[in-house]
Amino acid sequence: MAITNIHEDIIKTHILTKLDGQTLATTTCTSSILQTLCSDHNLWSNICNSTYPSTTDPQLTTTINNFNSGHRSFFSDSFSSPTHHLITTSCLPTNKILSSVDIKYDDQTVFSKVEYTNTTPTDWFQTSPFRIDLLEPKEIVLSPVKLSGDDNVLMPNLEKNVTLSWIVIDPVQNRAVNVSGLKPVTVQRNWLTNDVELTFATVIVVINHNGNDYVNCNVQVTCGVNEERGELSVSGVSLTVLDVYGKCLSGKDSMVILQGLAAGPRRRKSSVEEERERYDAYIQRRREKNEKTERRERRLDMACVASGVVILMAFWSFAIY
Repeated sequence: MAITNIHEDIIKTHILTKLDGQTLATTTCTSSILQTLCSDHNLWSNICNSTYPSTTDPQLTTTINNFNSGHRSFFSDSFSSPTHHLITTSCLPTNKILSSVDIKYDDQTVFSKVEYTNTTPTDWFQTSPFRIDLLEPKEIVLSPVKLSGDDNVLMPNLEKNVTLSWIVIDPVQNRAVNVSGLKPVTVQRNWLTNDVELTFATVIVVINHNGNDYVNCNVQVTCGVNEERGELSVSGVSLTVLDVYGKCLSGKDSMVILQGLAAGPRRRKSSVEEERERYDAYIQRRREKNEKTERRERRLDMACVASGVVILMAFWSFAIY
């Protein structure tokens, strides 16, 4: 039976509403009729809300409506992965960026928040380390998820089942980009605080006049499990942009990266294995860079010591003779 023989209301109500965003986007390309039906605003709004619960925020909804195709454009920007290689270009400055953040455990929402960050290009913001924290110190968010506190069970469960999306929205360009890997690249226990730290990373190669090098959009999630009730809690969620040495970039440099990723091309969604391989390559490059710096500093220290000894010997030789 041809698709034209099915009433449009049936297609919209009983077929298209059952599709996920990726399938719906593919369906758009099959015929002009389906392209029209699949462009329905409410359809894409519901998909965004189910995929990213934080997008139900009224102010964020207003921002998304300003996108070229509203929620459809937002989903297209956010669901795909940003480019692996970024050629830095100048973008229109913005006074704020929005973060739409959702953490899930096995598709059950653990944490969801929209954060507004002031990015007005003042001298302080331009030169200070850039960091977005979604929770205040000592603030803890409890979740309905129940887990065992045994590390042999807890660590593999978190690594396998926790997913994260950190979508940065630029209201000037009306573009969005998901700067976090889907699953953690590392899960480890902090020996000092006993919290569990999950690291999510999007590693890119930045191409500019200084050459090419790695940059890491690094999201750190800190969580724990109540020993008595077994409840999973979240006590920290933060975003930083790190250079190849592992140092936090300034507000000016971080905005170049984030706005460049939002405006840049997209690629197919990365697999977990690809994300971890790129992160391992970044860590290896960072280790090599730091070792090279340490060797250079040791040589400089030795040269300074040698110079001091020569000067001291020369002084005593002059004093004696």
